[in-house]
Amino acid sequence: MLKATSGKINKMVNKRFLQTAERWKNPSLPNEKTQPVKQRTPIPQSNTNFPDSPSESFIMNYDGPHGDYFQELIFKVNEIFSGTHAEIPTGTSGEVQNMYAIKRMALVSTIVNNPSLQSQGFYPITPIQGESLLKAGKLLNPSKYWEDLALLLYDVNGENQKEAQSLKESIIQHRTDLGLSQSDLEKRLVVVNTGGEPDQNMNYGVKPIIIPGITLVYPHEILDKTGENHKFEYGLDRGLPTISEIGNGNRTLYMPSGDNLGLRVLLFRGRDLDLVAGDRYLASSSDVGRVNFAPQGRTP
Repeated sequence: MLKATSGKINKMVNKRFLQTAERWKNPSLPNEKTQPVKQRTPIPQSNTNFPDSPSESFIMNYDGPHGDYFQELIFKVNEIFSGTHAEIPTGTSGEVQNMYAIKRMALVSTIVNNPSLQSQGFYPITPIQGESLLKAGKLLNPSKYWEDLALLLYDVNGENQKEAQSLKESIIQHRTDLGLSQSDLEKRLVVVNTGGEPDQNMNYGVKPIIIPGITLVYPHEILDKTGENHKFEYGLDRGLPTISEIGNGNRTLYMPSGDNLGLRVLLFRGRDLDLVAGDRYLASSSDVGRVNFAPQGRTP
């Protein structure tokens, strides 16, 4: 299931690659500890409009048309999240590699807290945007990379327990802002545009948080269909296929098995363009990990 990669990888990336190679084989890999850092709370924001079908997307890059924006973003992320697994390697050219869920949280929070970055209107793509862009043929070389698109909160008792409990508390705190009912809190949830703040008590030094107006949270029926994988064509119901749509298509939706699933990652995997709704690693990819961005307009 794993795709071989090429190119020179530094020592840190090699370590991540070894973890990635074990994603589906060894659920008991040890977590690394991070150094204490000062916490930071995102500035509350008005709602941002995340269209289902953006006009374009572009991969996070050290240079190119948006190079100055991304260089500023990387500098700010590394300044705020120094000593955590959210730090991003610096560079001068090419696509930013080795990206994963924890780094994506840091990107979102850093943009929200920085007026200069926020004014550009660029955010990582959402799951539905990824599927819409894929269907329209507007994703650049989608078979060449992986992308952690969202978090999946199955429960708070399994994988990534500290992060799961923290995220659930933040969801409860912002339930009204998120448009969730009390009964929704008992369901399995998709969490898009999760923010992050430095926290030495978390496994990777970053606590996942809800940012009102930016983070999207919703239950999805397909998260109840664990224990087996499903064929599908496109996930156009908020980034995932409906139950009525599974069983046909050439792509595979890989689901986790068992109880106490905890907090997982919705992963877009290259080569066969599959989706994984149960990846357990919040801070592991290899040099194939990428982040796509798209213009996101402000609401009136």
